[in-house]
Amino acid sequence: MKEWRVLAPDWGQPAAQQMAFDERLAREAVPTVRLFLWNPPAVSLGRKQPCPEWLKTPRWRAAELELVERPTGGGVAFHGSDVSISVIVPLAWRCPLEALMNLVCQSAVMLCDSFGVEATSVLHAPREGRMTCCLTETTPYAVLIGTRKVAGFAARRYPQSWLIQGSLLVQPLPGVLRQVLPADVMDELKARAMLLSEATTTPVREPGVAQRWTDHWPSWWNQLWRVEPHPALAGSSWLKEV
Repeated sequence: MKEWRVLAPDWGQPAAQQMAFDERLAREAVPTVRLFLWNPPAVSLGRKQPCPEWLKTPRWRAAELELVERPTGGGVAFHGSDVSISVIVPLAWRCPLEALMNLVCQSAVMLCDSFGVEATSVLHAPREGRMTCCLTETTPYAVLIGTRKVAGFAARRYPQSWLIQGSLLVQPLPGVLRQVLPADVMDELKARAMLLSEATTTPVREPGVAQRWTDHWPSWWNQLWRVEPHPALAGSSWLKEV
């Protein structure tokens, strides 16, 4: 059994404050989980990701959308209709990263299942170069409904902890984002991303999803932790940087 500091869902802070909060929690190295929403809508880049040219146009600047770099990796993510999760796991737990990522992905699978939606997690996927857009590309540490991605996760090692960040798409993108996204990006999102609200007959909104994930996190985590032998532990090794 693992003890968690479970923070109440955060219904909205500026994007830069959200990312700074995660970094502070990672340096504290206390086992923590928090769910949060992006209000106002924002766009985030993976750590050290070059900014795509279409994020530099006058159209984007006129929309006054906040652009922020996440502490973890991955590609461009669009926020305002998703639920994000941050998980801090102390290195002292001595759990391989792959096992941690599997546990976090499986919590999202169980979340989908609680809404009557069958989902699967993907731990391994071929990559050719750096991704551009998180929800439109095949990546490891993803959750799929059918063949379309509903959630993605990434991690970074700090001196005393792992920080895992992820996002699960609940509703269609906010209007301000749809109006300024390039047509080809919108087409890719429609073809390759999945909304939780699209897959369930149960009405779902972001606050309810965040609250349910928060409420069930300790029991889901401990349920998954007790599974032996844990498939993600086989052949796992510590990674210095992700």
